[in-house]
Amino acid sequence: MFRIQGFFNPYLSVGQSRLDTVLTISSDVQIVPNAGGRKIVGFVLDVSGSMGGEKLSQAKNAARRGIDMLSEDMWFFVVSFSGSADIVVKASPATAANKAFAHSAIQGLRASGSTSMSSGLKAAYHQVRSSGATMASVYFQTDGENGAEDSMHLTAVIEECKGVFHCDCRGIGTDWKPVELRTIASALLGTADAITDPAGLEEDLQAFLRRSMSKGISGAVLRIWSPKVVKLLTVKQMSPDIMDLMPVATRIDDKTLDVPLGAWGNEARDFQLAFELPAGAVDEEVLACRASVVYLEGGIETKATCDPIAVRWSGDDMLTTRISKEVAHYTGQKELADSIQEGLEAKAKGDEDKATRLLGRAAKLAQESGNEEVTRRLKKVVDVIDADAGTVRLKKADKAADMELELGGTRTVRRRTGVVGDVVGNI
Repeated sequence: MFRIQGFFNPYLSVGQSRLDTVLTISSDVQIVPNAGGRKIVGFVLDVSGSMGGEKLSQAKNAARRGIDMLSEDMWFFVVSFSGSADIVVKASPATAANKAFAHSAIQGLRASGSTSMSSGLKAAYHQVRSSGATMASVYFQTDGENGAEDSMHLTAVIEECKGVFHCDCRGIGTDWKPVELRTIASALLGTADAITDPAGLEEDLQAFLRRSMSKGISGAVLRIWSPKVVKLLTVKQMSPDIMDLMPVATRIDDKTLDVPLGAWGNEARDFQLAFELPAGAVDEEVLACRASVVYLEGGIETKATCDPIAVRWSGDDMLTTRISKEVAHYTGQKELADSIQEGLEAKAKGDEDKATRLLGRAAKLAQESGNEEVTRRLKKVVDVIDADAGTVRLKKADKAADMELELGGTRTVRRRTGVVGDVVGNI
């Protein structure tokens, strides 16, 4: 079902205490209707006053077309929110009759009021809980900033929703704050993105539904066991998006950390772990961690393990200077994301020289790694003169393009594993 493999250099030079490793986790889950328990998808729509006109029209159309995609073994619900939330369609099986009711109810939505994101998420939480579903995905969309009075409520509700459903967040237009959507999505193991043209909602929502329906196992966990003398510095998902997972991890005991991985289908994802090790002398060896994926199969807890992540100190430069190509690849993808973020920040502050340099570096890294998605978004913000040299020219200010790049800058591409020259940790 699951396979886990570690990539790292198993030799460190004396005096070196940091170890970086990439874990590739793959799953060959096959989707069997009803075998993995009930699945539910939720549509959470912003209907505040600013959503009037084309935005709400496209949002309603996208939701209706999305509901048509659902098979009858799926469940669904629809929530609308502004200053408060309403249950438009309660959690129900996706029968023809319930779909017809949903079409009519969604079509009757009107825009008015303020924006309270916590109310939309709280209503989704209750619908998922009441459905008895074992696997839940929510598509959350908004076009504005959250109300200032709702900030504290939002933090508390996000905490409550952790582990209940995964949530993809979409900002419509350009009058919303990326940090708010990124906060929700990161905590709920989803993605955040900009749909600056409302006409793009239908395609994006359908892609979300295809991903959701392809999942066959919920609640997988990466379990990391390390000796007390070893400190785990970071755990990040590196593909398909860069996501810091330390804030959602749970400490089981002083040696064990559980990191939620969410629902899985037939797919592979990469994760980067960094450890701080105790000082070691030549030929001394230390175990950094034992990693495993823990999941339920047929109601029984099952574990997939990888070889121990262990290293030895050496005085042989031929060994200690070898580079794991997986680690190097994702170090480059992280630099790409950082260059974009810092470049956009410099651009917003009017420092065009710094912005041009950083976004030029991003263009070079994106081309070298074959990251076509980030390259496409970059080209809306800069004219790429020479990608190999990192030479770009800033385009005329375009808030929509900047927002698309800011949220899409964490998209990564995977490197094919198992090729000659990879360093796999076995000593």
